[in-house]
Amino acid sequence: MTVTDLRERLAGLTEAEADLLEEKLRAKLWQKRWDRWTPYPWQIPPDEVETHGMWLQLGGRGTGKTDGCARYMVAHVNGPPCDDRVPGGHRMSIIAPTQGDAVESAVNGPSGLKAHDPRVVLRTTAGGTHVRWPSGAEAKLFGAHTPDDVERLRSGGNRCLVWLEEAAAMRRLGPALTHSAMGLRVGPNPHYIASTTPKPRKEIRDLIARDDVITTKGRTRDAIHLPEMMRTKLVAQYAGTRLERQELDGELIDDIEGALWSWRGLDATRVGAAPPMTRIVVAIDPAAKGGGESDEMGIIVAGLGQAYIPDRNGFSRRHGYVLDDLSGRMSPEECMRKAAQAYHAWKADLVVAEVNNGGDWIGLAMRQTDPTVNYDTVTATRGKATRAEPVAAIFDQLAAHVATSFPQLEEQLTTWVPGDDSPDRLDAMVWALTKLMLAPAGNYAAVA
Repeated sequence: MTVTDLRERLAGLTEAEADLLEEKLRAKLWQKRWDRWTPYPWQIPPDEVETHGMWLQLGGRGTGKTDGCARYMVAHVNGPPCDDRVPGGHRMSIIAPTQGDAVESAVNGPSGLKAHDPRVVLRTTAGGTHVRWPSGAEAKLFGAHTPDDVERLRSGGNRCLVWLEEAAAMRRLGPALTHSAMGLRVGPNPHYIASTTPKPRKEIRDLIARDDVITTKGRTRDAIHLPEMMRTKLVAQYAGTRLERQELDGELIDDIEGALWSWRGLDATRVGAAPPMTRIVVAIDPAAKGGGESDEMGIIVAGLGQAYIPDRNGFSRRHGYVLDDLSGRMSPEECMRKAAQAYHAWKADLVVAEVNNGGDWIGLAMRQTDPTVNYDTVTATRGKATRAEPVAAIFDQLAAHVATSFPQLEEQLTTWVPGDDSPDRLDAMVWALTKLMLAPAGNYAAVA
């Protein structure tokens, strides 16, 4: 048949016939992509996960963790229905650090659902953002970053499968697990799948220790489907560093020798919510020379509690609380806007910023952004380790606390060793707690 003959036949199809042909061609395209996929050993799911249990993929960078979970979800949708009363037989959810991460990584990304099944459609309605299949099956997308995210999960509905994407990076992983578990009740075997580069958070350690969690692990060096240039780049970036085992080998590392903070120490100080505050400070540790879009700015909100509470040594004192981490790669203008917004949102007493290392631009930028902000500067007269050690000691005394969870800040705290360049989130937190707790005014009162 010539091209001309084919065009004539296509032109003669009715609308219904054309729709049917398109549907068949899409199905063939999907099947071709599906059959072409070659999994790594760690991407092969276990035979069966117990009800409310989990398949947990731990892997280094580029090991296809997202790819494996996306493949699993598509296979689940095209398998036996979990409940015939549910459209398409399946009602699922995808939880990521933010809802935007769920869209970018789990759905639209090169390893997401659309890469495995081109029939997937993303829709946002008044009820939220959903992924839908032609059969009617759906997966609702959630974040785990803000208290509002947790509230959405609380009323997230019943599901047969929950995918946790980059679980260790979720700020509110604990509440996400708690509330999503309450909705795992569709079908005979509702369960989790999870994909993450491991970080030694308490929640991740607890998951690995559970009998109903099946763990598979992948190493970047073994990711032969990853382009050689990218694999070499990742190995060069992390090989020989303290994070090599975590970021390349997908191993759960605990404490790093010489670090001033430990994961277990932070977990010991963690609180679910902060109590009433007597003072709140927003601290900024700027990128050098005004920074740019590629430079990270440290912005930490911390407070001093109203109540006097005994510390580990038996002294009653006001405790410090890390309340929020707004740090990130941003322009100086965005940094000032975020700091000013945090100042008003938290009803803070002060914005304080380091002016060493080119940070003298901050005062002018803050006055131009919001002249109502009460602003002060600090100048480093001592080395970073000398400034950080007293703050680390406050944590050791159980007098400083992390309110909820801040994975990126906590990773910096637990991997920084004095002598290395200290990262911006850590520096901003040190400035905030120093201003609140290590000023000349005493916060102690002896316990009777």
